[in-house]
Amino acid sequence: MKSFQQNLLIALAFALCCLCAWQWRFQTVQRQHLGDREQVIYRQGTAIRNYTNSIDKLNQQINRMDTTIAGLNTNLEVALKTNHDFIIQQRREIARLGSSNDFLLLELIQCTNDVATLQSNLDTDYAGIKKQNAIVEELVTNRDYFVQKYTNTVTLYNDLVGKYTNLVERFNRLQSSTTNVPPK
Repeated sequence: MKSFQQNLLIALAFALCCLCAWQWRFQTVQRQHLGDREQVIYRQGTAIRNYTNSIDKLNQQINRMDTTIAGLNTNLEVALKTNHDFIIQQRREIARLGSSNDFLLLELIQCTNDVATLQSNLDTDYAGIKKQNAIVEELVTNRDYFVQKYTNTVTLYNDLVGKYTNLVERFNRLQSSTTNVPPK
């Protein structure tokens, strides 16, 4: 009987050692897995921060372009007022010189050329404004693309975290169900 108890004690001690070794190995694998997860989360956080910074820079650039467009609109209004004043002055000049047909004709040709020059200047300014509007639209499109990319990344990570949580719950349930099984 004494030999049986000693053998039983040795067998139980050996089983306990095996259980400790198995648990140590299992926890090592878990720690390594968690370390890998932390590295992935760190890289993803860095990428998200970079995307956010990029979006902020694009927003600042859009604000600067809005300010530039507002300044151009103000300049255009001043140019239009100046042009309008210039046209009125030229008409007064034509009316004043109405007594001489030859001189009036030369003055009229001069005014027509000035109006054409002003119109071409206005067309040039308008083309510049169109180019700036196209650039602003392109920036808005780029910003929307980065926002969509950011949203997709966040959705992907949320799904990944959900799957990880489900896996942990399943593992915990499996572990608790294996500990609740009565010995045979």
